[in-house]
Parts: sequence; C-alpha cells; structure tokens
Amino acid sequence: MSMLKNAAFDEFVKSQQEPAHPEIDWNKKRDEWLERLDELYGRIHEFLTGYVDEGQIQIESQPIDLYEENIGAYSAKQLTVKIGRKRVLFRPVGTLLIGSKGRVDVIGPRGTSVPMLLIDSKARKASDLIRVQVGVDGKLPEVPKRGPGEVSWEWKMITRPPERRFIELNPETFYEMILEVANG
Repeated sequence: MSMLKNAAFDEFVKSQQEPAHPEIDWNKKRDEWLERLDELYGRIHEFLTGYVDEGQIQIESQPIDLYEENIGAYSAKQLTVKIGRKRVLFRPVGTLLIGSKGRVDVIGPRGTSVPMLLIDSKARKASDLIRVQVGVDGKLPEVPKRGPGEVSWEWKMITRPPERRFIELNPETFYEMILEVANG
C-alpha cells in the first residue's frame, strides 16, 4: 500500500517533532514560586511580630498539597493567623496563572476572601496586565519585549469588582485586609 503525501501536512508533522520553544524548567518555576511564597509569609510575620510577641496572635504553618499542569503534585505551606477565636487562612493557589507569578487567597472565618497576586510592580489595575495590538494589512506593530530580569515582581491585593485595582502590600493595607476578611 502506498503512502499518501501532502506537503502542508508533512511540514506540520515535522514541526511537531521538535519543541518550537525552549524547554521550560518546571521544577525551577515551582521552586521560585515556593521561595516567593516564603518571602510573603516572612513579611506577614514581620507585620504581626509585636502581636505574636505579646501572645495576642498565633501564626501556624501547615503543608498543603497542590497540583498544577506541567509542574505536577507538590507541597506548599499555608498559614493560619489566629486572633482570639477568629482564623484567617493564607491558602496558596499556584504559580501557573495568567498575568501573575502566583496567587494566595486570604480567607476569613465566614468565607470572605481577598486574593493576593504576585504581579508586575508597575501594575495598578487589572487592565494594566492586558495588551491589545491592532495590525494594518495583516502586520502587527513592533512591541519592545521586556527581558525576564526587567519585571519586578511584587505581592499585591486585589480590590473587589468592578474596578479591580491592585493595592500595595504594606502594614496598613495588610491590617485593613485582615479586618475585612475576619469581620466579613
């Protein structure tokens, strides 16, 4: 039996045999995410140190199992901040997200939550993460690409819809967020 050939299909089959993009080191992505998560938790400890030292707040860390496509299953830490009878949970979601390098949901006792994203420090609102290009005669304009070292990643909180602004994480905004989720 003879084999039928099609030039376009042949080219497609050949293009699928070798990776079109450089291989991604998924273990490195996971490890970077876990480092950034530890940095966030370190900041939380700094914000609450005085309260912890006085015995007014307890912070506990527990392992949580996560699964992300390409990375697979891995263990991360989640924090529980205990303020009297109130519990505020910092639950990691993952790193393979559109527009960010990681997300942690801050969840209060009644389910009220505030997402925290590891995003470009220059982003002020959700629309800053979206780029639209319009082409003329089928050609898109040249857009200067930023190299991997040119983005400064920072943890920010997200306000509720419809505006969806990103709020810098500092002691004051952190305390306001805790009040919101703990009393929500």
